[in-house]
Amino acid sequence: MDQSVQSVDGISQLPDHVIHHILSQLHNVNDAIRTSVLSKRWRSLWHSYPVLVFYERKFTAGIRRGNSCNEGESFIDYVSNCLQTRLEKNLDIQKLVLHMTSFDLKAARHVDHWLSVAGGSSIKELDLHFGVENNRRYSLPETVLQSKTLTGIRLSCCKLEPRNKIMLPHLRKLCLQKISLNEDIVQNLISGCHSIEDLRLIQCSCLRHLQVSSLVRLNRVDIHHCKQLIMVSLTAPNLHTFWYRGKKSIPCQVYLEGCNSLRRLTLDHPQVTRDFCKNKISEFRLLENLDLSLPDKMKHVTISNPRLRRLVLKGSNKLSSILIDTPNLLSFEYKGESMPFIHIDPFCLRDATLSLQSKRQDIVYGDKFWFLVREFIEKFDSKGFKLVLQSSKNIAIHEDLTNINLPPLPDLSIKIFKSPSECVENVVYGSLRTHPVLLTIISPPDSYFPKLVYGVIKIRDKDPICCRYSSPNNKCWRHFLKDVKVENMNGVDFGSDENERCHTCTWTTWFKSSYASMSCQTANLRLYWNSLQHDMETEETL
Repeated sequence: MDQSVQSVDGISQLPDHVIHHILSQLHNVNDAIRTSVLSKRWRSLWHSYPVLVFYERKFTAGIRRGNSCNEGESFIDYVSNCLQTRLEKNLDIQKLVLHMTSFDLKAARHVDHWLSVAGGSSIKELDLHFGVENNRRYSLPETVLQSKTLTGIRLSCCKLEPRNKIMLPHLRKLCLQKISLNEDIVQNLISGCHSIEDLRLIQCSCLRHLQVSSLVRLNRVDIHHCKQLIMVSLTAPNLHTFWYRGKKSIPCQVYLEGCNSLRRLTLDHPQVTRDFCKNKISEFRLLENLDLSLPDKMKHVTISNPRLRRLVLKGSNKLSSILIDTPNLLSFEYKGESMPFIHIDPFCLRDATLSLQSKRQDIVYGDKFWFLVREFIEKFDSKGFKLVLQSSKNIAIHEDLTNINLPPLPDLSIKIFKSPSECVENVVYGSLRTHPVLLTIISPPDSYFPKLVYGVIKIRDKDPICCRYSSPNNKCWRHFLKDVKVENMNGVDFGSDENERCHTCTWTTWFKSSYASMSCQTANLRLYWNSLQHDMETEETL
């Protein structure tokens, strides 16, 4: 019986507001723009999409390439015309992104007007960044600080000078970057923004004391490099994530009293870390992710927490021992110059990483150093774990953890992770993220693992769609790999068409000599990459 099936584009038949919602869920605005090529219907929908993005840097670059829609049109005229068109067509503006590389007082009245137009459209999100000229900054108008519709604000390099009480009843996200603050402004914000869930202060100046106790919905706080800040006190029962970064030479006291819901804690400041390591870590009973930068003179550290699942320690060059009492830990990472004794139970661990970098060869090549590294690896000497060694642009993958030799190199990253032999993609994706030049595979004589790795790398789409619409910096290795060739092999047959032998480097020579007498097979794959910068420039011209 003959049947005919007619393809129907059901999505394009949806109401405008539904498709706008679909566009709003995409990774970024550029993804939404690309949908305009689908059909005339999608093209018209894009023009009514309620998100406006204006980057002066990209606009100026477009003029230099001759890609501007209206020759000779200034950036201010371009923004004004776009907003005027929206106003005339009575189209909503839910989000406005405005990044100006240069700014003077003449532009202030235009920006005031733009924000007035957006505010009259029941705008929900603002992302404003202004260049600074002669130490003059754009002063945010009072109307923005009295909005009843805004749910998210991101401000960079402008002035907050509220003359009246700030009233933003629906604001959930607030990010302030490179803005001069004081205690009065912060308290004004807190008292008038009871719905804040996400608060971020980045490189803000003049603020010395930050006290927050009345934001019951607050679940995330990030404080990065606020140089004058000497005290942070948070009392937030629903705080989920806290991240503090600061210059180690500038002391600061951090108090998280009553933050009993904390699950993610990052302290990138040695002095703050030292304070928290004194029995405070165990107080957060729900803590799952912990990232600590240890003080230079700390010799011993103990981490004890029943719920902890991920732990990162960035370390002190004096550190001699780490005691980890975390029965549910899944991921562990240590970064430092020296190799401490690490007491850890790998029962639940899925991966562990050692990033060891030092210019002091007496530390790196010492017998005690290598003894401690080997002792750490042997904790995982069981079926199912694989080991990846990385130094500079060279990577070695060990299929099993028996008879491991360690190259005597001053910059060595060691990663151990549990992965079934059939999950080759997990091994390859993690190893090629840094675009290595040479990949060495060491495996048992009868293993098919090297061929599987080679196959995953060699057989790939010329135009991979895995992450086509993400930003160039986030694209995976498949977008940049040009070719892979077998450089050197011992016991592995990849086929006669790939049996090229190139000049062996120190890395391959060391591995060949180290494993010559062992019952194993080794393979070296040389990888050729496109430059990231070239791809980024290509992406921007599209």
